[in-house]
Amino acid sequence: MITIHDVAKMAGTSTATVSHVINGTRFVSDELQKKVKEAMKELNYKPNMMARGLKGGSMKTIGVIVPDCTNTFFSEISRAIDRCCFAKGYNIILCNTDNDIKQQSSYCDMLISKMVDGVIMISSDNSDDDINKLTEASIPVVIADRTVNHKGVDNIIVNNEKGGYDATKYLISLGYTKIACIGGPTFISSSNQRIEGYRKALKESGIEINEDYISHGDFHFAGGNKSVSDYMNLKDRPEAVFATNDMMALGFIDGLKSLKMEVPKDVSVIGFDDVQLARITTPKLTTIAQPLNELAQKATDLILNKVEKTDLNISQIVLDPILVERDSCRKK
Repeated sequence: MITIHDVAKMAGTSTATVSHVINGTRFVSDELQKKVKEAMKELNYKPNMMARGLKGGSMKTIGVIVPDCTNTFFSEISRAIDRCCFAKGYNIILCNTDNDIKQQSSYCDMLISKMVDGVIMISSDNSDDDINKLTEASIPVVIADRTVNHKGVDNIIVNNEKGGYDATKYLISLGYTKIACIGGPTFISSSNQRIEGYRKALKESGIEINEDYISHGDFHFAGGNKSVSDYMNLKDRPEAVFATNDMMALGFIDGLKSLKMEVPKDVSVIGFDDVQLARITTPKLTTIAQPLNELAQKATDLILNKVEKTDLNISQIVLDPILVERDSCRKK
Protein backbone atom coordinates (compact mmCIF):
# COMPACT_ATOMS: atom_id res chain seq x y z
CA MET A 1 0.00 0.00 0.00
CA ILE A 2 1.38 3.39 -1.02
CA THR A 3 1.55 5.84 1.90
CA ILE A 4 2.16 9.54 2.37
CA HIS A 5 5.68 8.59 3.50
CA ASP A 6 6.38 7.04 0.07
CA VAL A 7 5.20 10.22 -1.64
CA ALA A 8 7.41 12.38 0.60
CA LYS A 9 10.44 10.18 -0.08
CA MET A 10 9.98 10.35 -3.87
CA ALA A 11 9.32 14.12 -3.81
CA GLY A 12 12.33 14.70 -1.54
CA THR A 13 10.28 16.53 1.09
CA SER A 14 8.65 15.89 4.46
CA THR A 15 5.38 14.10 5.10
CA ALA A 16 4.11 17.33 6.63
CA THR A 17 4.66 19.16 3.33
CA VAL A 18 2.80 16.44 1.43
CA SER A 19 -0.07 16.76 3.92
CA HIS A 20 -0.18 20.53 3.40
CA VAL A 21 -0.23 20.13 -0.39
CA ILE A 22 -3.09 17.63 -0.17
CA ASN A 23 -5.15 19.57 2.36
CA GLY A 24 -4.20 23.17 1.60
CA THR A 25 -3.50 23.84 5.25
CA ARG A 26 -0.33 25.90 4.76
CA PHE A 27 1.49 27.75 1.97
CA VAL A 28 3.75 25.50 -0.11
CA SER A 29 5.85 26.86 -2.98
CA ASP A 30 4.80 26.09 -6.53
CA GLU A 31 8.00 24.08 -7.05
CA LEU A 32 7.35 21.82 -4.07
CA GLN A 33 3.69 21.44 -4.96
CA LYS A 34 4.71 20.30 -8.44
CA LYS A 35 7.15 17.70 -7.02
CA VAL A 36 4.56 16.35 -4.61
CA LYS A 37 1.84 16.11 -7.24
CA GLU A 38 4.18 14.41 -9.72
CA ALA A 39 5.18 11.88 -7.04
CA MET A 40 1.53 11.25 -6.18
CA LYS A 41 0.73 10.68 -9.85
CA GLU A 42 3.70 8.36 -10.45
CA LEU A 43 2.93 6.29 -7.34
CA ASN A 44 -0.82 6.39 -8.01
CA TYR A 45 -1.30 7.65 -4.47
CA LYS A 46 -4.94 8.23 -3.52
CA PRO A 47 -5.47 10.51 -0.50
CA ASN A 48 -8.21 9.66 1.95
CA MET A 49 -11.14 11.42 0.29
CA MET A 50 -13.26 11.33 3.40
CA ALA A 51 -10.52 13.08 5.34
CA ARG A 52 -10.08 15.66 2.59
CA GLY A 53 -13.80 16.32 2.65
CA LEU A 54 -13.54 17.13 6.31
CA LYS A 55 -10.69 19.59 5.78
CA GLY A 56 -10.87 22.31 8.39
CA GLY A 57 -13.09 20.16 10.56
CA SER A 58 -12.27 17.36 12.97
CA MET A 59 -11.78 13.64 12.50
CA LYS A 60 -12.51 13.18 16.22
CA THR A 61 -9.47 10.92 16.42
CA ILE A 62 -6.40 11.09 18.67
CA GLY A 63 -3.23 9.12 18.00
CA VAL A 64 -1.70 7.48 21.08
CA ILE A 65 1.91 6.30 20.76
CA VAL A 66 3.28 4.00 23.49
CA PRO A 67 6.65 2.21 23.67
CA ASP A 68 5.52 -1.23 24.82
CA CYS A 69 1.95 -2.53 25.09
CA THR A 70 3.19 -5.69 26.82
CA ASN A 71 4.26 -3.55 29.77
CA THR A 72 1.25 -3.50 32.08
CA PHE A 73 1.70 0.17 32.91
CA PHE A 74 1.41 1.24 29.27
CA SER A 75 -1.57 -0.98 28.60
CA GLU A 76 -3.30 0.50 31.64
CA ILE A 77 -2.54 4.10 30.71
CA SER A 78 -3.61 3.48 27.09
CA ARG A 79 -6.93 2.17 28.33
CA ALA A 80 -7.34 5.17 30.65
CA ILE A 81 -6.63 7.62 27.80
CA ASP A 82 -9.09 5.75 25.57
CA ARG A 83 -11.73 6.02 28.29
CA CYS A 84 -11.11 9.77 28.70
CA CYS A 85 -11.16 10.41 24.93
CA PHE A 86 -14.29 8.34 24.39
CA ALA A 87 -16.09 10.35 27.09
CA LYS A 88 -15.30 13.49 25.07
CA GLY A 89 -16.52 11.98 21.79
CA TYR A 90 -13.11 11.06 20.38
CA ASN A 91 -11.68 7.73 19.23
CA ILE A 92 -8.02 6.75 19.48
CA ILE A 93 -5.56 5.03 17.17
CA LEU A 94 -3.14 3.11 19.38
CA CYS A 95 0.42 2.69 18.08
CA ASN A 96 2.92 0.38 19.81
CA THR A 97 6.55 1.10 18.88
CA ASP A 98 8.35 -1.69 20.77
CA ASN A 99 10.88 1.00 21.73
CA ASP A 100 11.97 1.14 18.08
CA ILE A 101 12.72 4.66 16.83
CA LYS A 102 12.15 3.74 13.16
CA GLN A 103 8.80 2.21 14.03
CA GLN A 104 7.86 5.31 16.01
CA SER A 105 8.75 7.51 13.04
CA SER A 106 6.69 5.32 10.70
CA TYR A 107 3.68 5.58 13.00
CA CYS A 108 4.01 9.37 13.05
CA ASP A 109 3.89 9.36 9.24
CA MET A 110 0.81 7.15 9.34
CA LEU A 111 -0.96 9.41 11.84
CA ILE A 112 -0.22 12.42 9.65
CA SER A 113 -1.69 10.62 6.65
CA LYS A 114 -4.78 9.72 8.70
CA MET A 115 -5.18 13.41 9.59
CA VAL A 116 -5.62 12.72 13.29
CA ASP A 117 -6.60 15.73 15.38
CA GLY A 118 -3.79 15.34 17.89
CA VAL A 119 -1.20 12.94 19.29
CA ILE A 120 -0.43 11.84 22.84
CA MET A 121 3.07 10.37 22.77
CA ILE A 122 4.98 8.33 25.32
CA SER A 123 8.18 8.38 23.32
CA SER A 124 10.80 5.68 22.97
CA ASP A 125 13.65 8.18 22.96
CA ASN A 126 14.51 11.80 22.32
CA SER A 127 11.83 12.40 19.71
CA ASP A 128 12.45 15.93 18.40
CA ASP A 129 12.34 14.83 14.75
CA ASP A 130 9.02 13.04 15.19
CA ILE A 131 7.57 15.90 17.23
CA ASN A 132 8.65 18.37 14.57
CA LYS A 133 7.07 16.43 11.71
CA LEU A 134 3.76 16.26 13.62
CA THR A 135 3.71 19.95 14.54
CA GLU A 136 4.76 20.93 11.00
CA ALA A 137 1.64 19.07 9.84
CA SER A 138 -0.38 21.28 12.25
CA ILE A 139 -1.04 18.33 14.57
CA PRO A 140 -0.80 19.26 18.27
CA VAL A 141 1.26 16.96 20.48
CA VAL A 142 1.29 16.11 24.19
CA ILE A 143 4.30 14.22 25.55
CA ALA A 144 3.34 12.09 28.56
CA ASP A 145 5.51 10.19 31.07
CA ARG A 146 8.74 11.37 29.44
CA THR A 147 10.77 14.57 29.80
CA VAL A 148 11.46 16.49 26.60
CA ASN A 149 13.06 19.86 25.95
CA HIS A 150 10.80 20.71 23.02
CA LYS A 151 9.23 24.10 23.77
CA GLY A 152 6.33 23.77 21.35
CA VAL A 153 4.45 20.88 22.96
CA ASP A 154 2.65 20.16 26.21
CA ASN A 155 4.47 17.86 28.62
CA ILE A 156 2.98 15.96 31.55
CA ILE A 157 5.08 13.74 33.78
CA VAL A 158 5.22 12.29 37.25
CA ASN A 159 8.05 13.56 39.47
CA ASN A 160 10.22 10.51 38.90
CA GLU A 161 13.18 11.76 40.90
CA LYS A 162 10.95 12.33 43.92
CA GLY A 163 9.51 8.84 43.48
CA GLY A 164 12.98 7.27 43.47
CA TYR A 165 13.94 9.39 46.46
CA ASP A 166 10.79 8.45 48.41
CA ALA A 167 11.23 4.74 47.68
CA THR A 168 14.83 4.76 48.90
CA LYS A 169 14.11 6.91 51.97
CA TYR A 170 11.33 4.48 52.89
CA LEU A 171 13.77 1.56 52.81
CA ILE A 172 16.27 3.59 54.84
CA SER A 173 13.54 4.33 57.42
CA LEU A 174 13.08 0.58 57.82
CA GLY A 175 16.74 0.29 58.83
CA TYR A 176 18.36 -0.75 55.54
CA THR A 177 21.70 0.59 54.31
CA LYS A 178 22.56 -2.02 51.68
CA ILE A 179 20.00 -1.00 49.08
CA ALA A 180 20.20 -2.01 45.42
CA CYS A 181 18.48 -0.31 42.48
CA ILE A 182 17.31 -1.98 39.26
CA GLY A 183 17.08 0.74 36.63
CA GLY A 184 15.40 0.55 33.25
CA PRO A 185 17.01 1.16 29.85
CA THR A 186 19.52 4.01 30.00
CA PHE A 187 17.88 5.89 27.10
CA ILE A 188 14.60 6.32 29.00
CA SER A 189 14.48 9.58 30.94
CA SER A 190 12.04 8.40 33.61
CA SER A 191 14.33 5.53 34.63
CA ASN A 192 17.36 7.81 34.91
CA GLN A 193 15.40 10.27 37.03
CA ARG A 194 14.30 7.51 39.43
CA ILE A 195 17.92 6.41 39.82
CA GLU A 196 18.91 10.00 40.54
CA GLY A 197 16.32 10.07 43.32
CA TYR A 198 17.80 6.85 44.70
CA ARG A 199 21.30 8.32 44.69
CA LYS A 200 20.09 11.54 46.30
CA ALA A 201 18.39 9.70 49.18
CA LEU A 202 21.49 7.60 49.91
CA LYS A 203 23.80 10.60 49.78
CA GLU A 204 21.52 12.68 52.00
CA SER A 205 21.44 9.86 54.56
CA GLY A 206 25.23 9.51 54.57
CA ILE A 207 25.15 6.04 52.96
CA GLU A 208 27.96 5.29 50.53
CA ILE A 209 26.73 4.53 47.01
CA ASN A 210 27.87 1.06 45.93
CA GLU A 211 27.95 1.02 42.12
CA ASP A 212 27.69 -2.79 42.21
CA TYR A 213 24.19 -2.28 43.57
CA ILE A 214 23.02 -0.33 40.50
CA SER A 215 21.98 -2.37 37.45
CA HIS A 216 19.91 -1.76 34.32
CA GLY A 217 17.09 -4.02 33.19
CA ASP A 218 14.55 -3.77 30.40
CA PHE A 219 11.41 -2.74 32.35
CA HIS A 220 10.14 -6.32 31.86
CA PHE A 221 9.55 -9.20 34.27
CA ALA A 222 12.55 -11.05 32.80
CA GLY A 223 14.86 -8.11 33.48
CA GLY A 224 14.02 -8.17 37.18
CA ASN A 225 14.35 -11.94 37.25
CA LYS A 226 17.85 -11.77 35.75
CA SER A 227 18.96 -9.21 38.35
CA VAL A 228 18.60 -11.81 41.12
CA SER A 229 21.76 -13.65 40.12
CA ASP A 230 23.61 -10.35 39.64
CA TYR A 231 22.89 -9.31 43.22
CA MET A 232 22.76 -12.61 45.09
CA ASN A 233 26.20 -13.61 43.76
CA LEU A 234 27.78 -10.51 45.27
CA LYS A 235 30.01 -11.10 48.29
CA ASP A 236 28.14 -8.32 50.10
CA ARG A 237 24.50 -8.92 49.14
CA PRO A 238 21.92 -6.12 49.27
CA GLU A 239 19.29 -6.30 52.02
CA ALA A 240 16.65 -4.37 50.07
CA VAL A 241 15.94 -3.59 46.42
CA PHE A 242 14.26 -0.66 44.69
CA ALA A 243 13.11 -1.63 41.20
CA THR A 244 12.29 1.34 38.98
CA ASN A 245 9.11 -0.30 37.74
CA ASP A 246 6.72 -2.88 39.13
CA MET A 247 7.29 -5.53 36.47
CA MET A 248 10.99 -5.76 37.29
CA ALA A 249 10.14 -5.81 41.01
CA LEU A 250 7.79 -8.75 40.45
CA GLY A 251 10.40 -10.51 38.32
CA PHE A 252 12.97 -10.03 41.06
CA ILE A 253 10.62 -11.49 43.69
CA ASP A 254 9.96 -14.48 41.45
CA GLY A 255 13.70 -15.02 41.00
CA LEU A 256 14.25 -14.96 44.75
CA LYS A 257 11.60 -17.67 45.16
CA SER A 258 13.60 -19.95 42.85
CA LEU A 259 16.50 -19.59 45.32
CA LYS A 260 14.17 -20.48 48.21
CA MET A 261 14.43 -16.91 49.49
CA GLU A 262 11.42 -15.07 50.88
CA VAL A 263 10.20 -11.49 50.50
CA PRO A 264 10.32 -9.57 52.78
CA LYS A 265 11.95 -12.03 55.23
CA ASP A 266 15.25 -12.25 53.30
CA VAL A 267 15.04 -9.19 51.05
CA SER A 268 12.62 -6.24 51.06
CA VAL A 269 11.47 -5.09 47.62
CA ILE A 270 9.76 -1.90 46.47
CA GLY A 271 8.57 -1.11 42.94
CA PHE A 272 7.33 1.88 40.94
CA ASP A 273 4.03 2.41 39.04
CA ASP A 274 1.35 0.54 41.06
CA VAL A 275 0.04 -1.62 38.23
CA GLN A 276 -2.90 -3.91 38.98
CA LEU A 277 -0.63 -6.96 39.36
CA ALA A 278 1.12 -5.25 42.27
CA ARG A 279 -2.09 -5.48 44.30
CA ILE A 280 -2.80 -9.17 43.74
CA THR A 281 0.63 -10.80 43.76
CA THR A 282 2.02 -12.64 46.81
CA PRO A 283 3.34 -10.80 48.68
CA LYS A 284 1.44 -7.70 47.63
CA LEU A 285 3.96 -5.22 46.32
CA THR A 286 4.93 -2.05 48.15
CA THR A 287 5.39 0.54 45.42
CA ILE A 288 5.49 4.16 44.35
CA ALA A 289 2.17 4.80 42.64
CA GLN A 290 1.90 6.95 39.57
CA PRO A 291 -1.46 8.77 39.52
CA LEU A 292 -2.35 6.97 36.31
CA ASN A 293 -5.94 8.13 35.92
CA GLU A 294 -4.99 11.74 36.63
CA LEU A 295 -2.12 11.50 34.16
CA ALA A 296 -4.46 10.13 31.47
CA GLN A 297 -7.17 12.72 32.17
CA LYS A 298 -4.79 15.67 32.11
CA ALA A 299 -3.06 14.42 28.95
CA THR A 300 -6.47 14.12 27.28
CA ASP A 301 -7.54 17.57 28.48
CA LEU A 302 -4.31 19.13 27.20
CA ILE A 303 -4.59 17.61 23.72
CA LEU A 304 -8.29 18.43 23.35
CA ASN A 305 -7.65 22.02 24.49
CA LYS A 306 -5.30 22.35 21.52
CA VAL A 307 -7.57 20.50 19.10
CA GLU A 308 -10.61 22.56 20.03
CA LYS A 309 -8.53 25.73 20.52
CA THR A 310 -9.92 26.39 24.00
CA ASP A 311 -6.44 26.86 25.52
CA LEU A 312 -3.42 27.30 23.28
CA ASN A 313 -0.91 27.95 26.07
CA ILE A 314 1.88 25.39 26.39
CA SER A 315 1.74 23.55 29.71
CA GLN A 316 4.41 21.67 31.63
CA ILE A 317 2.69 19.63 34.35
CA VAL A 318 4.43 17.59 37.04
CA LEU A 319 2.37 15.23 39.21
CA ASP A 320 3.52 13.83 42.55
CA PRO A 321 3.84 10.05 43.03
CA ILE A 322 2.46 8.35 46.15
CA LEU A 323 4.05 5.72 48.39
CA VAL A 324 1.77 2.69 48.78
CA GLU A 325 2.77 0.39 51.64
CA ARG A 326 1.89 -3.28 51.24
CA ASP A 327 3.60 -6.55 52.20
CA SER A 328 6.92 -6.74 50.33
CA CYS A 329 8.89 -4.63 52.81
CA ARG A 330 9.45 -4.93 56.54
CA LYS A 331 11.68 -3.45 59.22
CA LYS A 332 15.19 -4.82 59.31
